[in-house]
Amino acid sequence: MSARTVLISAASLLIVLGARPAGAQYVLSAYSTCASSDSVYVIWTTYDPTADPTAHPEWVGYDVMRRALPGCDAYVRANEQSIPRLAGQTHTRYFGEVIPAGHLYEYRVIAVDANHQQLFLPGGFCSPCDVYPSCPPASAPVTVGTLHVEGLWLRVDPCPGSCYPFPYLDGPLADQLRPYAGTPTAFQFFGSVACGGVEGCALSVDHWDFSSCVTPTGTRSWGRLKTLYR
Repeated sequence: MSARTVLISAASLLIVLGARPAGAQYVLSAYSTCASSDSVYVIWTTYDPTADPTAHPEWVGYDVMRRALPGCDAYVRANEQSIPRLAGQTHTRYFGEVIPAGHLYEYRVIAVDANHQQLFLPGGFCSPCDVYPSCPPASAPVTVGTLHVEGLWLRVDPCPGSCYPFPYLDGPLADQLRPYAGTPTAFQFFGSVACGGVEGCALSVDHWDFSSCVTPTGTRSWGRLKTLYR
């Protein structure tokens, strides 16, 4: 996917967020897309109310934090320089880099001051701020774990010792797998996780398989690295 295509997609998201009523709180919504088999873009749009463009002058931009999954290592900052905020206007930003193909990563977009210190803004800022890409798409499991019933859905309990997301699963596949809920049978799901709804993170499944829970032992090597940010 070209950078132009990414920007067009981001513009569509900006239109949706731009329709929010005046006086609403700050809201950031992020998603990711593969630019090639081994590179990813993280794109986010921030609804930034225009009533007072001087609000939060300490908020100068964004940092993109990254870690390899299923491990639970501390997040590291992926960008060298903070990606600037456009104060007082709804705006879209993106960050791209080359990643090892076929592995899963978690990216978290945070608001920061001039010293890269995270700021915690009012009003439920993240919707969501975390994304879980692998490139090519669905080339690595987005979560691995057992299942349990939660209301009308199934929830994935990630394997112990991992930091996979714990999304919910509904629809025909949830009905098919419901007999395994509450048992030690583990599954690996390939697809995407979309967070930010009232229910939490939803799992969209490309394909799945039976699996087993193995505690991760280390962080994957990065090899070459390229960044593109705006």
